[in-house]
Parts: sequence; structure tokens; C-alpha cells
Amino acid sequence: NQPGPLVADDAPADGLRDGALWTCQIDDYDPQPCRLARDGRSWSLAKLLGSQRFRGAVVFGDGGARLTGEFFCPWGDCTMPLDVAFEREGDGYVSAPAEPSAVAPPTLRFRYDAADDAAFGGAGYGRLTGTER
Repeated sequence: NQPGPLVADDAPADGLRDGALWTCQIDDYDPQPCRLARDGRSWSLAKLLGSQRFRGAVVFGDGGARLTGEFFCPWGDCTMPLDVAFEREGDGYVSAPAEPSAVAPPTLRFRYDAADDAAFGGAGYGRLTGTER
């Protein structure tokens, strides 16, 4: 159930701009800054801080998004591939429930909030990529 492709000029949510800081959350842990970046017509999302992170290519479509990449721990071995569908949830996205028989990653959320973008120092936040240890 993959969302349809998004034309580069169509914005499914505010903050869909190169380098925008979003808020990413894993399960019920505190939200952390993440960066949405653009490479041509493609988008990537990377959770920048925390002991558990995720990163990958994100495609936005009608009512949702899909993230293909990896879940990883910069200080340990918890790396696993991700191919996760997201549904719209208010002003953001939440990972869709996994199939009952599937080994699933934690629940992932990401959302844009202009106040958070400014609070974290804006798009230039420490030049972090999410791969730092």
C-alpha cells in the first residue's frame, strides 16, 4: 500500500523544503530534531540525535508517505532495514501498523512544526547529518 509519487512542487505539509527541521519520534521517547533534505526530485529524512535513529529516502503521496532506508544505533548494533508506510496523523505522519506476522520496527512519527524548526536553530542546525556518534 505505497502512496503515489509526489510531484516535486506539490507540498503535502508545511516545511517541505530542503534542509527543514522536522521532529522525529520513536515509540514514546521524546521527540528529536530530524532533517528533511532534497536531492533533485528526491527527499531524504534523517533523525539527527538520540541513541536510536533512522534515515532514508521518503516519498510523499496522497494521505501518506513511505520511508525506505535503515533504523540504526550509532553506538551499538541495532541496524535493520526499513521500508515503512506512514499515514497522515494531524500535522504529521505515523508509521502504519505492521502485518501481524511481520517483525516490525518501533512506531515512528515525524511532523513539521515551525516553532520546532526555529527552536532547534533552523535548517543549519549544527550541520548534523544523523550519522554522528
